[in-house]
Amino acid sequence: MFKDKKLLSILGLSFISFFSTIWIRKADLMESRNFITAREIVFNNEWLVTTLNGQYRFEKPPLPTWFTAAVMKISNNFSDEWILRLPVALVSVLLIFFIYRFVQELSDNKNLPFLVSFVAATTFMITKVGSENAWDAYPYIFMFGSITYLLKSINSKRTFSLLFASILLAASLLSKGPVAIYGMFLPFVISYIWVYKLKKILENRRRIILYVLIGLILASIWPIAMILENKELFFSVMNKEKNTWTSKHVKSFFFYFNYFYFMGIWIFFSIITFFKKWNLKNSEENRLFKFGTLWSILTFLLLSFIKMKKERYGFPIYVVSSIPIGIILNYYINSDWNLLKKSDKILFYIQATLITILSIGSVGLIFWKKPNFYYLTIPFFILLVYLFKDRLIDKKNFKKKVIYLSGFLLLIVNCNLTWIIENEIRNKNSSNLIPLETLQKNNKLFHIYSKDFTIEDVWSVGQDIHFLDDNTILPEKFYILSKNSKFDLENNYKIEYKETYSRFKDDDDLIYIYKVINNSKR
Repeated sequence: MFKDKKLLSILGLSFISFFSTIWIRKADLMESRNFITAREIVFNNEWLVTTLNGQYRFEKPPLPTWFTAAVMKISNNFSDEWILRLPVALVSVLLIFFIYRFVQELSDNKNLPFLVSFVAATTFMITKVGSENAWDAYPYIFMFGSITYLLKSINSKRTFSLLFASILLAASLLSKGPVAIYGMFLPFVISYIWVYKLKKILENRRRIILYVLIGLILASIWPIAMILENKELFFSVMNKEKNTWTSKHVKSFFFYFNYFYFMGIWIFFSIITFFKKWNLKNSEENRLFKFGTLWSILTFLLLSFIKMKKERYGFPIYVVSSIPIGIILNYYINSDWNLLKKSDKILFYIQATLITILSIGSVGLIFWKKPNFYYLTIPFFILLVYLFKDRLIDKKNFKKKVIYLSGFLLLIVNCNLTWIIENEIRNKNSSNLIPLETLQKNNKLFHIYSKDFTIEDVWSVGQDIHFLDDNTILPEKFYILSKNSKFDLENNYKIEYKETYSRFKDDDDLIYIYKVINNSKR
């Protein structure tokens, strides 16, 4: 590994890709759920039976939350979201490693693994999901790794590769259940059999069966333990989750056609990859291209059949489609400019124009707002000059410069513009009040009760919020969190003081915390 300079360079690039934005965005609903559950794991010292705001948390398997809880435990930090995103960023870097190794298993081309990994590490949706510590990236990353090491095991007959593939299969199942089996493994199997034929699968059927059995046994430990803990609740939650996939966030079959938009800087190459007839000279690369294309299309179709859709649920499409796109980029790099078709030359002119416009516009905006990494635009601007030098003087390296500058542009612009959008646009409000999330570092001394709280509020206050109704037995001293500026209490309770916060950094929604005491016991 350490002798492979291309692998080291792409891993270094992926660190920039995934770690450069983990400190920018605020936690959304899904991240808040993960962070709260991790916090309660550490506070309660209960790693097996997970909870969310004090209630059983069976909706999602616990592996991503275990990673987050481990970071909390090691760092003794329960509030800084960028620290709590370290697990997903590290696992995302691992994805780039898996992609590199996967291509090596199916191709002898020394440059192809780098190019495919380069596309993946600089695809907008992958960099976005790979820096948000929800559940969505984990199952597909572990599944891609499991597929990679299953292929290594089949090719090398090594027991270690088989065992590692099974562990990664179990990790995928313990991250979000069987979603990656449906959304990545099933289309992989169909595509592999279609392109590489069934013979190799049949020759290794015992090895594959063993791989599946070990993975399923390891993955079943947690759900079996939860069934023993609370059988009725566990199955009711599973039934509710099953219904959720057909009743919530229902979108059109064509929802994932925004795939091309979220490819980011590779939008034009992704379009031409799937809509142009290719016949590569190298038969090995031809088969890999057909396999990657079919895998991408089947993944797209299978995900489209599911009624419940979100943009980040399309994550595996972007991971898999990096394979055919990388192969086409390799074809262009190794083709003589004068032998390319006119349509191919036009593609590079369009791409060069795109990165030029984005560069000039981004440099102006970045120097105007001056985010933390704005100085990174200076060397990029110099590289852009070299692009035009090659175009005007020497066309030999023009294609290569366009390709690599496209990826570097995505990294720089993604980091800087994300900072500008989050801090200069979304996180501005006119209330000038302290946001509620400051309580994470300054927990309240007593219990907090509320009738109208959200999960984000639970994350912001840094502790559980108890539901308040007419039957709630209240302690002598406590706090009430409310959206109402006035709050009525029974005669024997008295409000000692009221604190006003902005609910979030990015809006003017106000939230109030009342300190309440039992006046009759004084």
